[in-house]
Amino acid sequence: MLAQLFQTAYNPLPGEMTSDFNGRTTLSTVRMFISTGSTTVIPLVGGAAIAVAGESSPTGYMAFIITTTVLFALAVLVSWRCTWEMTPEQAGFGAYARGEVRDGRIGARGWLRRAGKVLREYATTLRVAEFRKHLTIYLLVQMSMDVFGQVFVFFVVYDWNRTAAFASLLLGCTAVSLPLMPLFGFGMAKLGPRRMYAIDYAGCLIGVVWMALAWAMAAGGDGAVDDGSAGMFAGLSGALTGPAWTVFAVAGALWFFAFKALCGYLPWAVFPYIADIDQLVTRRYRSATFAGLQASLRQLCSGIGTIAVGVVLSAVGFDATRPAQSPAARIGLGAVLLGWFACAMVICWVVSSRLVIDKRTDGVVLREIDRLRAGGAKDDVTPDVRKVVESLTGLPYEDCWR
Repeated sequence: MLAQLFQTAYNPLPGEMTSDFNGRTTLSTVRMFISTGSTTVIPLVGGAAIAVAGESSPTGYMAFIITTTVLFALAVLVSWRCTWEMTPEQAGFGAYARGEVRDGRIGARGWLRRAGKVLREYATTLRVAEFRKHLTIYLLVQMSMDVFGQVFVFFVVYDWNRTAAFASLLLGCTAVSLPLMPLFGFGMAKLGPRRMYAIDYAGCLIGVVWMALAWAMAAGGDGAVDDGSAGMFAGLSGALTGPAWTVFAVAGALWFFAFKALCGYLPWAVFPYIADIDQLVTRRYRSATFAGLQASLRQLCSGIGTIAVGVVLSAVGFDATRPAQSPAARIGLGAVLLGWFACAMVICWVVSSRLVIDKRTDGVVLREIDRLRAGGAKDDVTPDVRKVVESLTGLPYEDCWR
């Protein structure tokens, strides 16, 4: 719960700290670089600590957990001391800061009213058309990541007929994303979200095909268990063997993990601009509200996805305790991993092609907010600005700034 509370305040910081498009992109890139680097390094350090202390001793595990917790606490302290946020006036909450709006004595009914207001606040975020598109992309991407993490090792062991150690080696290829993060940020600033999404999903789909080809060429090849599933790949079965297949598979993993990392990066790079659009509707910068709803739905969808994967694999007869799986189970594994990822990427590509937010349109929104805040009349809006605002919000211009 405390970690979720921290993330709700931490994730919106790029949008709070600057309104510059390139500046926000840089902050998001640095944040994702640190996050990805930590995700890569922490398991390695933890494994080394346990190996040094011995798997039968709790000392290594306890030392690792305590050290990690202390470092996280220090990182929170640094974030608190070295970052900043909008003033209440800039965020549209000036009346509360000046004491013009007071709640007085709350009581039980007051808390119930507050709870109802919070739920309404969450619901009103879905009025913003661009947020609905962003949320669809984010949830599908995160569910795809969850499914991938749940199934990939089994896919390598049973469909590629390789060892769990080889699967672990391939998962280590995620480190390729670290040196690519600056390129992701550069592309976001120069090409914009829509083009970057198109590049990303095209790359992911190529990676899915690459892994499917590796599966096809592994079926019935060296060390494979020919249980009948190789028949579906009769034309390619055993086309590459030994070192050649290994090079092909590792190259495919590097390609796939590079674009998979971009999948995780782009929604967070787009997120800071959603609250700008909402501010033009509500006069308030509600980035934490958007972050809270997004995190809640992400946890819900993660649980649903995990259960769904278990149900599907159980239906096809998969049993992780067996040394070998039936043809139906092996095909089911491949369908869950590759099929779900491919379908999710196609849907995300279609949705992202309709995104309107970019450096130009966000600038239009920010300038219109400044104009209205300075006392400008809504009737004086230009046709071009009206068109941009209505396409981003999905609402008539007359319903904005109310």
